[in-house]
Amino acid sequence: MRIQQGAFQAKSQTLWLRLSLIAPLYFGLISLAHGWGSNWVQDDARIHIVWLQRLVDPELFPNDLIAQYYQSIQAVGFKLFYAAFAKLGIAPLLLAKLLPTALALVATGYLFYLTLEFLPYPACGFWTTLFLNQNVWLKDDLISATPRAFVYPLLLAFLYYLARQKDLPMLLTVGLMALFYPQLALVELGVLALRIRRRRDLWLLLTTGLLVAITILPFRAAATQQFGALATAAQMQQMPEFGLGGRREYFGVTPVRFWLQGASGLRLPLFPPILWLSLALPWWLRREPKISANIQLLGQLLGQLLGQLLLSSAAAFLLAHLLFPALYLPSRYSFYSLRVTMATAAGIVMFLTLRSLWGRWSGLSQMLLGLLVALVIAVPAVPALFLPVQGWVQGEYPALYRWLASQPKTSLIASLSPEADNLPAFTQRSVLVSRELALAYHPAFYAAMQQRTIDLIGAHYSADLADLQAVLRQYGIDFLVLDAQFAQPEFLTEQDWLIHSSFGDIVSDQANLLKAGIKPALTQVIQPCTVFREKNLSILDAACISKIKSGDGKAISLS
Repeated sequence: MRIQQGAFQAKSQTLWLRLSLIAPLYFGLISLAHGWGSNWVQDDARIHIVWLQRLVDPELFPNDLIAQYYQSIQAVGFKLFYAAFAKLGIAPLLLAKLLPTALALVATGYLFYLTLEFLPYPACGFWTTLFLNQNVWLKDDLISATPRAFVYPLLLAFLYYLARQKDLPMLLTVGLMALFYPQLALVELGVLALRIRRRRDLWLLLTTGLLVAITILPFRAAATQQFGALATAAQMQQMPEFGLGGRREYFGVTPVRFWLQGASGLRLPLFPPILWLSLALPWWLRREPKISANIQLLGQLLGQLLGQLLLSSAAAFLLAHLLFPALYLPSRYSFYSLRVTMATAAGIVMFLTLRSLWGRWSGLSQMLLGLLVALVIAVPAVPALFLPVQGWVQGEYPALYRWLASQPKTSLIASLSPEADNLPAFTQRSVLVSRELALAYHPAFYAAMQQRTIDLIGAHYSADLADLQAVLRQYGIDFLVLDAQFAQPEFLTEQDWLIHSSFGDIVSDQANLLKAGIKPALTQVIQPCTVFREKNLSILDAACISKIKSGDGKAISLS
């Protein structure tokens, strides 16, 4: 009889695991189909993954300061992971589209078995994994395939092995987290610190801390050696780039927004709303008369582990604020823990609620309950709801990309158009500067980006063609990508990264000159030097511009 019961339980567990894996496969394959093709790229991949294309073609982005910067600040494990697949012939941008589904499947498996460790009901594992997948596919972190995409499987693996008291696998997951996403490794150290009960726990914490230090410190030293230290909090407060409306908004926002949203806030998950069922978990765990003692005991253990994760995250969150920006952005310490704990807790509450109601209700009540369950499952799975928030970027100039991609790999492109953000991803060619790439965290790097932008603005709008030619020579620019509206004041004032910047006064002054009727000398060379045009964008050949004789430098009135 026990053998038959064990076989039945094994079949039930296998069935519910298979059902649980449907969600990551569904969301993953729909997302993959949506972003497939050469003219689609995920938003964050434009910053973190494009430069890794050099792993399959070392001739790409030669002597590119931007590529050097973003490669230097990447976590070691992340770079090694992509390098390993590059050796197998899988290009990083292709891998980035395939990887999210695989990571989601791994995370789903660990959460399913973690749930079973505390509540021995496979159906409960289905609900926890469903809510986790609904949440992570409604964000742009897993789909980005950047270092933060690895947090979910690694964090859940850590919790699983911790619950099973498997020290060596647990140590391995912490080490991997430190290699991919060091901030969460610090949270995991905090969890271990909260669990100290015996001398063995202390030695485990010290061993893990040493492992994390050995992993993180060389990486931080290497990044600092190349581009110096991060900007200080005092420096950031004086920079419009970190103020209201800036490229990386942090200071100057309302208190509610500062503590709950953005890079400084807790960033509580709002979608799907079913996650807020998690708040009912403590109530369920206190319903001892109505829940078996077995479930009560196991539920308390689960609540303890989730509570330790949240407490450690809260402590790291506050410490990141106190030491800002030494520990980077505070939201990094709360974002993932909240999603994992709330999805797990909400799934448990959903299971216990359905288990309690289904046996007591009948007829129409059961039909209504079934309809509610169907809606909970189906609504977040509507592609029109989850695809728009995943940060996919579609290239709107395919012919222009192909033309630029056919140019020498040493080509350098300069543009003030927002399309400059997409050119490295879609053309595999370097750009002088762009909004997405001009992050101001490291003063040494941003000083170069700032000077490039100021010089490029001067080249675009100077009334003397010699100024434009001098900038082209100075940076070795091969092509200018020009927007048809570049001479309109709104072209500058409507770009937040230009107006809300440390050189915003230069941008405003130039916009005022355009309003006053000053005609840029660049307009004189558009017709003779345009080598390709698509929609509102034109490509100008820098060599052609350099051959044209400049005028007397006097401003030309538009009237």
